[in-house]
Amino acid sequence: MSLKDFFTSVPPNTFTPKNGFLTSQMGSKAAIFIDTFPDLEEQRFDIALFGVQDGRKAVNNEGCALAPDYFRAQFYLLNEGAFESKIADLGNIKAGATVADTYVAVKTIVAELIKNNIIPVIIGGGQDLTYAQYLGYEGLEQKVDLVVVDNQFDINEDGEDGIVTRSDCYLNKIFLHQPNYLFNFSNIGYQT
Repeated sequence: MSLKDFFTSVPPNTFTPKNGFLTSQMGSKAAIFIDTFPDLEEQRFDIALFGVQDGRKAVNNEGCALAPDYFRAQFYLLNEGAFESKIADLGNIKAGATVADTYVAVKTIVAELIKNNIIPVIIGGGQDLTYAQYLGYEGLEQKVDLVVVDNQFDINEDGEDGIVTRSDCYLNKIFLHQPNYLFNFSNIGYQT
């Protein structure tokens, strides 16, 4: 199975300006999966963006499954800075038949990207997908540093079985996961 099999292409009319992008804008710099899936091995990307259109376990975050295309509409208008990172936009993962299916897709994609030295950037979905992303590092036999931007610690009791969790308790699942390969955890934006 190819990574392409997990994705649907990005509809260009959701983020492309009427007059097209300026040559300095991110929309003209990134390799976006519209017709052709980016060749990850040949083109040596630094960063791969992908959207996840699944918000079933997102507590108090209705509509988060729609975030990928809203993000693209703003991100691709930005001008590239004094850096030259090669960015691929792999498209969107549709919600799986079950939440566990979506988690397996995210886990598989993250593992494959990391093996190719590509930084995955996941857009959309709930914070519960952080656990699926964390699981992507499981087979790589390396420690993980996790940084979360959140006003609270999402460590509520998790009543879910298997790999599925909710966005208000995903950290519990990460902290208690065995084998533990979490090296550092930082929470930015905590408020009491």
